[in-house]
Amino acid sequence: MIELKYKKIGNGAKTVIVMHEWMGDHRNYDSTIPYLNITDFTWIFVDFRAYGLSKEIEGEYTLKEASNDIKNLISKLELKSVSLVGHSMSSLIAQRIAIDLKDTIKTLILVTPIPPTGIKMTPKAKENLLKNVKEENGVIEQVVEGASKRYNKVWKDYRKKLAHDSSTLEGKLGYMNMYLSNDFSDEAKSLETKVCVIVGKNDLPAFHKNSVQKQFLMYYKNIEFVECLEAGHYPMIECPVFFANKLEQFMTLD
Repeated sequence: MIELKYKKIGNGAKTVIVMHEWMGDHRNYDSTIPYLNITDFTWIFVDFRAYGLSKEIEGEYTLKEASNDIKNLISKLELKSVSLVGHSMSSLIAQRIAIDLKDTIKTLILVTPIPPTGIKMTPKAKENLLKNVKEENGVIEQVVEGASKRYNKVWKDYRKKLAHDSSTLEGKLGYMNMYLSNDFSDEAKSLETKVCVIVGKNDLPAFHKNSVQKQFLMYYKNIEFVECLEAGHYPMIECPVFFANKLEQFMTLD
């Protein structure tokens, strides 16, 4: 059994496992750390296989594997009650875990999330996208440029560099295929765990509040939405004080 590596902050009684997105790793949350409540909470910033602190750990990079890796971490740490934070790519993994561990996951926080249907594409479009990722044909650059029109070159260069440096190409390819190929929406309807969704007003259209509400309200009964007016796809970097406070508010309501 492999053990994912992570960065731990705080020693509080409530444990939070925080997961990253496709174009970053645990460092995405560095701007938020100074504003986290480390007295009441313990924060575990975990990196998936092929990413960040776990970059040397190889795998198949599937939804089952990623979910099991986090569930194994929860078991290893002997956690009976956990809040789970997923961002973009890892929001799909977080939902899968919450369905599997209904009695353990007390709060599910999804940031700029992917719905339980995954991202739908035609077979040809999916094939072309994965081919371009594999051949490194500027997919990262296109995503950064499309999502960062209001920001300067310094921000764009930072995001591009982190996206390239934070993970292996094999990992990027595998996890992208993961969120393009999985749909557990039928099971999602059974989840009664409290779900909190954070979106950014300046994100790409697919992640705007109205779109996300339409995608999620049909599956989750106990759900609330918060829109960060000054953020795009990265509320934890763009609005760290706001983001840290929202996390604490959501989990204090347990």
